[in-house]
Amino acid sequence: MNGAAVADRTEPQPRGGQRSRTDELKAWLTAPASVVPLRVWIVTRLMFAVLTYFGVILFNSVLHGAHPSFTHSFLSAWHNPISHGGWDTNWYLQIAERGYHWKNPAGTTPAAFFPLYPLLIHVGTAVTHHSSLLIALLISNLSFLAALGYLYRLTVWELGKQTAARVVLYIAIFPTALFFFAGYSESLFLVLTVACFYHMRRRQWLLAGFFGGLASATRVTGVLLFVPYVYEYGRACNFRPREMLRGFGVPGALLIPLGLAGFMLYLQRAVGDPIAFSHGQEAWQKILTLKLWAGFAETVRQVVSVQPPASFYEAHNLINGGIGLIFLIASVLAARRLPASYSLYVAAFWVVTLASPAMAGGYPVPLISLSRYVLTLFPVFMYFGLLGRRRDAHDAYVVLSAGLLSLFTVQFLIGGWIV
Repeated sequence: MNGAAVADRTEPQPRGGQRSRTDELKAWLTAPASVVPLRVWIVTRLMFAVLTYFGVILFNSVLHGAHPSFTHSFLSAWHNPISHGGWDTNWYLQIAERGYHWKNPAGTTPAAFFPLYPLLIHVGTAVTHHSSLLIALLISNLSFLAALGYLYRLTVWELGKQTAARVVLYIAIFPTALFFFAGYSESLFLVLTVACFYHMRRRQWLLAGFFGGLASATRVTGVLLFVPYVYEYGRACNFRPREMLRGFGVPGALLIPLGLAGFMLYLQRAVGDPIAFSHGQEAWQKILTLKLWAGFAETVRQVVSVQPPASFYEAHNLINGGIGLIFLIASVLAARRLPASYSLYVAAFWVVTLASPAMAGGYPVPLISLSRYVLTLFPVFMYFGLLGRRRDAHDAYVVLSAGLLSLFTVQFLIGGWIV
């Protein structure tokens, strides 16, 4: 659907006379925009609970013969204390408890992780006096519920209710959607980016800028929201400079980079390096290159001629390279079906992401974590929702995604490396 055809639409207003606040609340709670996302959220949270139960009991050899209570084991399973201390979850918890004034003995630094998620964990822990892990999981899961609500409404606005229902299902059961449950920043970043677009498309500039600023304090790619924002605002003003200087559009735009700018100022004071978040990536074998195809090319080389057949690294390259290629192709195809602002955001995402593959020192997985990064690329899921109108495509997506999600979740719960 062409963006120009939908930009000036307004949401339907209730008919009849004035209603009480109770009636309005009841209508809001029973509306599809609330029911559909909530239903998907509840079912998938139950699924993760079941997978955790069987993953902890049946696949964790450390627990054989010990039989600790499942309640005690549930949280610790999502912290992965068995092998690598929780992967990124541990980084966020450590930052929430210790700040940024420390370094890992291995040379990795907390400066690579943006501050909003650990800040919320710190505040939640201080207020509730519960464990930081519990607060991290609560923030992640509640953020995901809000993200589904925003995504449903945004997709209804652009593509209709049936497509919206498929989109929230597809993103919730994607093979790496376990990171929407775990103590990672994916859920928080998703809700902030979708909310920015939601208000941007309705020309609510200050709200869009507010959410964009929070997104840029959550992940470096959040600042990319500035690109579609400027386009949408310019389009709303017919790209007339004088008209663009009026109203709240410019202040809203300036809010978006504030999250990144604030983090840079903090890093300058804390560690003496305002771009330590970029330098810190070197410890994860990341490089900067203008050859945006380098990561994919090296992935193919690793699979074809470097890694042994049916090996651990071959599997990881197939996961990240395969999912990455599917999303890259879908990004191009989605540009024909979605408004230009979505395509600008997606294009900026790919430029930034592909410009920093993990290739230093011959690292064996050049596109490491790409299958997790694309989780928040919501315009592609909107395109998947369109493809899902075909029953065979819908069934294939649900079966393959749910199966891989279950496999990856159990692997994560027993301390294995996923992406």
